Amino acid sequence: MKVKFSFKTVSILSVFWTILFLSVEQAIAPKRLSFLHQKIGQKQLCKTAAQFTVKIISGEAWGTGILVQKQDNIYTLVTNGHVLKDKAEKFIIETGDGESYEASLLVNFHHGETTGNDLAILQFNSWKNYPIASLAKWEKEERVMAVGFPTDVNLTNSNNGGLTCTKFGDVDKNLAKPMQSGYQIGYNLSIYNGMSGGPLLNNYGQLVGIIGMGEPIIFVNPDIYLYRDGSRVTESLPVSPEEALDFLSSLSWAIPSETLVDLSPSGLELNLDSGR
Repeated sequence: MKVKFSFKTVSILSVFWTILFLSVEQAIAPKRLSFLHQKIGQKQLCKTAAQFTVKIISGEAWGTGILVQKQDNIYTLVTNGHVLKDKAEKFIIETGDGESYEASLLVNFHHGETTGNDLAILQFNSWKNYPIASLAKWEKEERVMAVGFPTDVNLTNSNNGGLTCTKFGDVDKNLAKPMQSGYQIGYNLSIYNGMSGGPLLNNYGQLVGIIGMGEPIIFVNPDIYLYRDGSRVTESLPVSPEEALDFLSSLSWAIPSETLVDLSPSGLELNLDSGR
């Protein structure tokens, strides 16, 4: 028996398969948070950050990470190299919806070496659709917010699994070249243990840096602030070394997002958003 299809039948089937394909594609496609061409408030920015900010458990300690890429069911996240304890046998990622995933280390960019960067990239598998951060270069006059999971629960100001967001602060110094370990953006916000590896966001909701170097608490040594050639940052500022040290130590520091883009292994396709 021959089955005859009319033009109308074929058209209906075509529409059906198109809708089905688009539904499946949307379920597995990466959802990069769209760039907002207007500034957003602190409360909304914190909600945005919670979608792509994760906790990384390494041994008995934890730090913070940022989802920056999704390819099929493979998520890529960035954190600080010093968050990953050398003796840890596995790394557990906790997402904002309460799920946990075991992650593998893709690359650690020579944390601890004077010419390296305090960055590491991990990956885990999940078919759930988590948003990923939009990367951008910090622009002059933009205010910033730091986000992460402090180990001191008394510092937490949200109920989202311990995630905390600072208020908006200013970038007081963007060095012309990076310090040892890649830190370059100095901003006027306090960060705490556990927040390392978290996002520094501009007030458009874009990732402009990876936080990780907070304010020294006990003893400030000028050798903390060195360029990669060994010269002191204090000697490059137009004030006395004592004033320069006071200024540098009053800031927290982040590694620029463009450094991550430049370092990212082939195949990740990390890019900076352009324009504001």
